[in-house]
Amino acid sequence: VSTQSTWGIQATLNARASILAAANPIFGRYDTSKPLRWNVDMSAPIMSRFDLFFVVLDECDEEIDNNVATHIVSCHQSAFGEDREAARPKNCPYTIDQMQKYIRFARMVKPVISSESRRLLKKYYRQLRQSDAEERKAYRFTVRQLESMVRLSEAMARVHLDEEVKAKYVKEAARLLKMSIISVD
Repeated sequence: VSTQSTWGIQATLNARASILAAANPIFGRYDTSKPLRWNVDMSAPIMSRFDLFFVVLDECDEEIDNNVATHIVSCHQSAFGEDREAARPKNCPYTIDQMQKYIRFARMVKPVISSESRRLLKKYYRQLRQSDAEERKAYRFTVRQLESMVRLSEAMARVHLDEEVKAKYVKEAARLLKMSIISVD
């Protein structure tokens, strides 16, 4: 759900899109001594529209670099007519077709939020708001982040093909959200 307000007219619209965004650091390399906001030069209002933030650093590691290179080369080989399963990592227990079927099926699950989960969502929202008020961070915990926590909890239920949003999914969503907020400031 996205709330838009323009010229005094307020409308609530269903948002049915997932967005995965990536940003490069301003000066070419991420400065780990500075917060995310400084490294990507993004305003707080824009940042508040994203559910989670995670910084991925490109650090040199011989084994990881070899695995990445092997995967990229095999992807390009399969793009030129070889079997598409050749692009699948050797230790992956599922085929691409199996993963696609699982994702299609999981998207059909419409989990219901249990009463305990509703109580936990409210509790975590109040806790995060309270810590937000005490610490005076550049990044604010708003209703948008509560909505993010609900979406993430529902997504966790879908991943587990569960018809109910259980407390453990809310706890994991809150943990992810809290870790994400820590990485912003």
